[in-house]
Amino acid sequence: MKITVAAVLLIGAAMVPTMASAACSTCTIQSKKPTKDGKFEYQMSCIQDTSGDEIMSKVTAAKDDDAKKLAKGKCP
Repeated sequence: MKITVAAVLLIGAAMVPTMASAACSTCTIQSKKPTKDGKFEYQMSCIQDTSGDEIMSKVTAAKDDDAKKLAKGKCP
């Protein structure tokens, strides 16, 4: 009986997301404007995986892929 209770508690704890596991796997470009130094200023929209919240951020990068990586890095 004690083993069953312990197993249920461990499984339940594994299913609860933590702040450390919060991430954004999907970021899309909302706008892209050129800057004076040859890069672009991007307005990005990212969806947080654990909560589904939309996170808007601005990043400056030379390429679209770089902008997506930077935006994912800003996701809490």
